[in-house]
Amino acid sequence: MKKTFFLSFLILFNFVFSQEIKEKALLWEISGNGLSQPSYLFGTIHIACEGEVEMRPEMQNAFDKTEQLILEMKMDDPSLMPKMMQASLATDGKTVSDKLGTELASKVDSLMTTRMGMSLAMFENLNLTTISIQVGLLAINCPVDLGYDMMLLNEAKTDGKEIKGLESIEAQIQVLLSMSEEEALQSINYIVNHFEESEEELLKMLELYRNQEVQGLYNFTKESMEDPKYPQGNMEDLLYKRNENWIPVIEKEIRSTPSFIAVGAAHLAGERGVIHLLRNQGYTLSPVFK
Repeated sequence: MKKTFFLSFLILFNFVFSQEIKEKALLWEISGNGLSQPSYLFGTIHIACEGEVEMRPEMQNAFDKTEQLILEMKMDDPSLMPKMMQASLATDGKTVSDKLGTELASKVDSLMTTRMGMSLAMFENLNLTTISIQVGLLAINCPVDLGYDMMLLNEAKTDGKEIKGLESIEAQIQVLLSMSEEEALQSINYIVNHFEESEEELLKMLELYRNQEVQGLYNFTKESMEDPKYPQGNMEDLLYKRNENWIPVIEKEIRSTPSFIAVGAAHLAGERGVIHLLRNQGYTLSPVFK
């Protein structure tokens, strides 16, 4: 009986351990399972320090072998910005300052003025969920670039590649702005009053990305979202469900057209991550190193 239990435990341990991605690589080749040509999966970061976003040789080589770019959403859609702006506006007629209260509004204003050179008055008509995202981004203590998504979008336009999205603009907006205003208020309050901690956490994330530690990025995201200190959304809605919804879309596209697929790096690892889900479908995913 003990022997059987130990064997079962060992099998379970090896199964769980096998889900861990040990390779340090943001770029993965997708092959096998009847594909005539490989496609590529790349883990992006949506915003980064200036000078760190570059088309490295291994990325350029993979990008040149593909015929289309697939992002989380179709970023060249002309309706993108109007829809994003509309979704970010408050609909209750109250200003941000009204909702924050005098003391917290003053702290947010001071932080925005110091970090952005713009006062809270510029953002009074936005909803608190959008403000919470903006306040979180203030923890990046460097001049910023817009990230790999925009770089890849511009490359695809230059090369005349088709640009597609894994989900609709509306679906992405719903996920990004899923927090209630009560949760957003709690989040803003925590970040503003523990700003040095927020800076340290963001630095950890950026360093994991620089080191191409996709497993580390997933673990960091999971721990961060499960931390009860303040709301940051949940893994089920932000990652897992979306990953699973993306797989049939990815399969359809790579079977007809060699594709360069770029999604947030936290989506790659984990048992319900894109790499593991594609492997479950029979594809071979191999890291492409520098």
